[in-house]
Amino acid sequence: MKLELTSLAALLAALSCVMAGSSPRPFGITKSCNTPLTTTTILDIRGGAVHESSSLSDLESKIQSAALQNKLTIIDFTATWCGPCKAIAPLYKELSEEFDAQFIKVDVDENPDAAQKYGVSAMPTFLFIKGGEVVDRLMGANAARLKELIAEWSL
Repeated sequence: MKLELTSLAALLAALSCVMAGSSPRPFGITKSCNTPLTTTTILDIRGGAVHESSSLSDLESKIQSAALQNKLTIIDFTATWCGPCKAIAPLYKELSEEFDAQFIKVDVDENPDAAQKYGVSAMPTFLFIKGGEVVDRLMGANAARLKELIAEWSL
């Protein structure tokens, strides 16, 4: 069953709109009071799935959410035209079900700002982020090393 935080987010949004001035937005609310809400699901903040991120702000939000839970985030910077990226994608999906970490896929052609921010120049590049900071990086489709790094940093 997919549990959404829609009701809680709506309640918190209503309360924050009533409060004076520009108070910080509660968890799960990514829009202002005058625009529709975007909700966060429980599946978005646990392991077991590869999440796609199409904007730098969305990516930073996912990283921050994982950091608050002291959870490892692994970002796969990929491209549709990249052969090695396609080859390692099934393993990346499999690892997302094996490890309790947040797995994100970023297409560098759709989200060039994220690729630029993190200095990605080759695909695939895997970034390992813990506590909001990049702790390791793997360039290339090295399956054994990818699994080693995930196991090492997810402790």
